[in-house]
Amino acid sequence: MVVGVCRVELSVPGSLGIKDKRNRLRPIMQLLQKEYHLAVAEVGDPDDAERVALGFAAVGNDRRIINSLIDKIVARLEETADVVVLSHDFEITNYGA
Repeated sequence: MVVGVCRVELSVPGSLGIKDKRNRLRPIMQLLQKEYHLAVAEVGDPDDAERVALGFAAVGNDRRIINSLIDKIVARLEETADVVVLSHDFEITNYGA
């Protein structure tokens, strides 16, 4: 079993406050969950209205597939008009034999 976890730092330009930030993030998170079958959560400082960190995890059988999936997800986030990707960091771990 291969598990990939990723943390993506995002900017939410023009956010009017925490509620606005969450209203703009919710559809993005739902899209990632639906399109890529991921666990996704806001993992950064919840009180920052213009920045957010999203964490997501993917599980599979092949390290290359998980690596490619993470790359696709980050690219998808970069195409999203409501946010700007500032940075991302990921780790892929093998479990079991």
